[in-house]
Amino acid sequence: MPGWPDEGRRIVQGPHLKTLLDRAAQGSGRFRSVFNAGAGEGGYSPLLLALPGVELVVESDFGWRTSGPARIDPRQVFFGASLTHVPLPDRSMDLILCTEVLEHVPEHELALDEIARVLAPGGWVLITVPTPPAPPDPNHVREGYRAKELSNMLEERGFEVVSHRFCMHFFFRFLLGNWSRFPWRTRMMIRTLGALDKVFLIGPPMDLMMLARSRGDGIAGQSLARTEAAMERAG
Repeated sequence: MPGWPDEGRRIVQGPHLKTLLDRAAQGSGRFRSVFNAGAGEGGYSPLLLALPGVELVVESDFGWRTSGPARIDPRQVFFGASLTHVPLPDRSMDLILCTEVLEHVPEHELALDEIARVLAPGGWVLITVPTPPAPPDPNHVREGYRAKELSNMLEERGFEVVSHRFCMHFFFRFLLGNWSRFPWRTRMMIRTLGALDKVFLIGPPMDLMMLARSRGDGIAGQSLARTEAAMERAG
């Protein structure tokens, strides 16, 4: 939304995501089916729609259970659901983008199992999460993830981590901590701080981006079995 921190996030994080998505496209040639998992307000939908060969962009968010965003392209399909229960067939998506979602999900292991289940063999996943030390957020169930921690979680599900990057430094921390107190020119302030953060990498990063590819050796079945077993244990 204009005047919200996500506008600054797109300035800082967007170019990195585009580079990683281009890296995946070089390795695959084209993506027919793409899943935007936890799409929020659809800030990165244009990046996915611009990928080569895209015929379908499926977008979901837990907050869309009653209504979804406006469609900007006929290839988009929307639904509201939790990332722990994704109503998509096994091995049906060629690429999954999951940006700033896992830290909101108590059962994040189940969420990663679902990502592995719906991803086609040889498919790609691009995940972004906060990394400690991250600013406190009452909407998060955990502070974030170290690179090794997230890498291990993906490798346990049969993924090969191809690349990772960090972003968001001092100016973005300042933005998150103070945006609600900015003067009436909020949007200009957010864009300015986003641009400064992209150029001046001051202090530790607070965001991790990780690109991984499915090895495709029975991963969907293994993930489904883990999901069913975990759900049985939960009652």
